Amino acid sequence: MKITLSLSGGGLRGAAHVGVIKFLEEQGIEISAVAGSSAGAIVGLFLASGHNSDEMYQFLKDLQKRDLFTLGKSTGIFTMSRLEEKIQNFISITDYKELNIPCYTCVTDINKGEYHYINNGNPIPYTIASSTITPLFEAKKIGDEFYLDGGFSDNLPVKPLKKYKEKNLAININPLRSEDLNSFKSLLIRTILIMIRSNSMGAKKLSDAYLEIKGVANMHLFNFAEIDSAYESGYNEIKENWDRLYKKLR
Repeated sequence: MKITLSLSGGGLRGAAHVGVIKFLEEQGIEISAVAGSSAGAIVGLFLASGHNSDEMYQFLKDLQKRDLFTLGKSTGIFTMSRLEEKIQNFISITDYKELNIPCYTCVTDINKGEYHYINNGNPIPYTIASSTITPLFEAKKIGDEFYLDGGFSDNLPVKPLKKYKEKNLAININPLRSEDLNSFKSLLIRTILIMIRSNSMGAKKLSDAYLEIKGVANMHLFNFAEIDSAYESGYNEIKENWDRLYKKLR
């Protein structure tokens, strides 16, 4: 069976996407095109470049805090320059045309406040742009334009994949959790999650099959200690729901 795959953003919860892909590999499901925002854009790029789930998982396990949280200089507290370098070394490509399957990266145009689904040029800067949750991270300048996290405009991009004949599976890794909002940090993260989640709901109607990974609800966006748990949630929950999803996708 061939399908297209849409992957939402969600920080290090993105390990759940890798768990989903692991299960799809075991079922012999072929992905014909992929689209993603933020963490989903990163995993989608890895998938399109030919990396399997085990290689993606190892990449995430090898990440260190300094790869994400290096102090920025201008438009954000932190910069993703180290992560950009690591991704470049991991996939070693410079153009979307070099990818094995079509890949669409959702970014938010800071000037127009609009989403763009990018699939030409160098995918790595756009993938980083898609992952820049401001004001935590610096906005990404590409050419003369500045871009923000794709989750701010379309956190679960299904639209660019509707032109393909294969049916679409959309994976959302942003269930809301109950928490004490007693600090600036917790309130900021909660606000971001609500905004990002609202940009994911339209995809539920657009996709042919939709799955929200509930097991990551209590995971912080950047908790390195919970990468294993997120991966297992993705794998286990698509396995539990596969009969229902398969009927919609076949």
